[in-house]
Amino acid sequence: MKCHKTIRQGEERMQIRANDTGNQGININVQEQAKAGEKSGQKAAKQQRKATIFAGDLPLHKDSITLRRQQAQKKAMEFVQNAWSADRKTDQSIAEYESLAQDKKQEIKLNRDKILECRDRKENLREGYGVEKDSQEQKDLELLERLHYPNNGQFAEFDFTEEEQERLKELESEPLTEYQQKCLEIDGEEQIFKIRAGNAESTLEAYNGAVRSIKQERLKHHEMTDAQNNAKKVMDEASKDIQGMIWDEAKDQVDETYEEQREEAKEKAEEKEEQEEKIELRKEQKELMEARVEEIREDSNEAEAAQKKQERDAREEAELLGDMADAGLNVAGASDTVKAEIKDMLNKLKLVEADIKGIEVDEEV
Repeated sequence: MKCHKTIRQGEERMQIRANDTGNQGININVQEQAKAGEKSGQKAAKQQRKATIFAGDLPLHKDSITLRRQQAQKKAMEFVQNAWSADRKTDQSIAEYESLAQDKKQEIKLNRDKILECRDRKENLREGYGVEKDSQEQKDLELLERLHYPNNGQFAEFDFTEEEQERLKELESEPLTEYQQKCLEIDGEEQIFKIRAGNAESTLEAYNGAVRSIKQERLKHHEMTDAQNNAKKVMDEASKDIQGMIWDEAKDQVDETYEEQREEAKEKAEEKEEQEEKIELRKEQKELMEARVEEIREDSNEAEAAQKKQERDAREEAELLGDMADAGLNVAGASDTVKAEIKDMLNKLKLVEADIKGIEVDEEV
């Protein structure tokens, strides 16, 4: 009974150790699954965030881009405004010269009208005094007009024939007629109007020349066209700069994303290594559990063999006692040692039942 109890206690201790080991493995697996689930959730969330990158999601410095565009627009507008201002000034200058030229035209017309009035007055005097166009008085008047007012006639030269020169000398000593005197006074007035008209014509030609020069210079320089070209150039440069800014921002974002992906890959590698370590640990635990189970099985086999041996010994002992009782031997109360020696002796000698009848056994032997 004591042996059976010992065997059962050993089996129970081995079963408890096996259960402890199994529970430990189960607890470890549960903890690992919980950690793996948490990391898988974090990993899925991160992959959800990093799965796609849109250009519109880039954290661009929109203030810098807007400022660069505004600066370009301002500079381009300055080109156009300056050209427009210069063009307006040119138009204003042309308008001013044309206005002044118009005034001079009016002045020329006014003086020419006065000249015609003077000639009409002289014609009226000639008719009033009854002087004929081919008379000597009229010829002397025209000769004196050529001498004193050469610009009043059609020809401005002072060339006189010898006959005309002789006549002019004669007229120096002769008094002028009233008709001739009044006509010469009117010629003086006409001379003033002619000078004024001539000056106005010269000024008019200067104004017209200024307008022509301005227009020719405008055709040469093309301020507005050049301004538009410069404005376009400024905007194109700004566009390139903005594209460069966007490219830099995108590059930084891509670099940042690449760095995050690299860190994520590193984390994956670490997780893989950690997983492999856990797999190796579980393998070792499995081997340990299998070894324990095998040990328990061996212990159980040993206990079973011991139990069987004990049962066999008990049967043999019972048979021995029966045989000895039949032989008239009283071994009741004998020690196990004595019984074992008797048994061993019987086995060795292979005594027959008749040979041992009548033998008396004492416990003291």
